[in-house]
Amino acid sequence: MSATSVAPFDAAPGVWLRCAFHVHTTASDGWLAPHIQRQYHHWGSYDVLALTDHDMHTPEPDGADDLLLIGGTELSLIAPKSGGPLHLLGIGVNGPVEADSSSTLADAARAVRVQGGLPFLAHPVWSGLRTDEVDGIEHCAGMEIFNASCEVEQGRGHNDAHADVWLSQGHRLGLIATDDTHYPGYDAFRAWTMVHAADRPRGSAGGAGNRAVLRLVGSAPARPALRWRTAGGALHTGGLDCGAGESAIRQPDLGRTARDHLSRRTPAHRRWAELGGDRRGELLTGARFPVRPGMRYLRVVVTDALGNRAWSNPVWVE
Repeated sequence: MSATSVAPFDAAPGVWLRCAFHVHTTASDGWLAPHIQRQYHHWGSYDVLALTDHDMHTPEPDGADDLLLIGGTELSLIAPKSGGPLHLLGIGVNGPVEADSSSTLADAARAVRVQGGLPFLAHPVWSGLRTDEVDGIEHCAGMEIFNASCEVEQGRGHNDAHADVWLSQGHRLGLIATDDTHYPGYDAFRAWTMVHAADRPRGSAGGAGNRAVLRLVGSAPARPALRWRTAGGALHTGGLDCGAGESAIRQPDLGRTARDHLSRRTPAHRRWAELGGDRRGELLTGARFPVRPGMRYLRVVVTDALGNRAWSNPVWVE
């Protein structure tokens, strides 16, 4: 493995952008008009905002701020086996996407890319999706690992199990955390995605500019933030920005579903990782994961002392 395989985390130059990639307005079923939603997210200290109203493309509202506006949509498809909703985000689209409820996931994902965007599968647990009914997921850029609206509404916002099934099948999906904002004060400012970019773009963006930013999705934190580096044939994570982590979950792909809850450093845990904060009662500040034969990817979830979580994107071992 090389350091470049976990870029941009190995001291690469650039800036981190706080992004809201799933937001609704009065154009569909949100409570705030587009220009108010823009102002609301500016007040919330976001850097990037995508308006993803249902089955439509909402024109980017003007505003006297430095928020980067990118086009978006949320397509309403039908799951082929369970018959429930199958929703697909089109992040960074330049206009309306030619897809409807009769479209397959693959066709809708291709239509999103035709419009210059990236297709992300939305809230599979809330939708009741079976993991074997997403033919075409290989055409997606990624999926939501967490959806705040689904969590506060029904307690179905966490999508880790679905993610690990598809990642273990070799689908290289980026993971994003979103609010799915509809109602200010209820499902807003609870989750976001951090993106690493060469510089801080401003204003509205279209076409290739959107994709250049979005393809650098690095981690999806709700509170604590993760940083990766490589050294000595191992992956290291640390640099928690919002306090030390109380626990970490790693998912090594060894041809089986394997999870290890790493809350303290003990002999049993050394099989998988060496953990920072090795005195009894100490919170974790980092971990070292040796790259072992058969490991294809690694992802980490950190929970801080207040219960806030941060999810890394999968790091693929070449």
